[in-house]
Amino acid sequence: MRGQVDALYPQGNPNQQWRMTNMARQDTIDFLTAFAVGTVLGIGATLLLTPEPTPRERVVRQLKPYRKQMRKSYSRARDAVREGSSATGELTSELVSAGRELLGEFRHEVADILEDARKELRHAVQEQGKELARGRKRAQRKLGV
Repeated sequence: MRGQVDALYPQGNPNQQWRMTNMARQDTIDFLTAFAVGTVLGIGATLLLTPEPTPRERVVRQLKPYRKQMRKSYSRARDAVREGSSATGELTSELVSAGRELLGEFRHEVADILEDARKELRHAVQEQGKELARGRKRAQRKLGV
């Protein structure tokens, strides 16, 4: 019987050809499905196993677009500090000399105030001494001494 089928269909049994074509198609579909599932699982595993960025890394990533502007601002600030430090040095020397001058004037003022206070105390003590002497004399006169 096989010989008769082969004689009728020199290219082979159509049923068998259909099965082989269908099997090849099914194999291709199975392969593509397995490939897609493997790809999805690989991507999912990669996303799940990727470590989360540290807060520092997140901040660095967020500030990345502003780096150029920050560098310019930093250089401007650095230059301003350098210029300011030299000006501050000059201002400091002027302030020190002005402070010394004021301190000298203050010392003279304090010395004058203390001298006036001493004079007033001497005068008050002399007045008290005179009052005591007058009071003693009165007391002696009353007592007849």
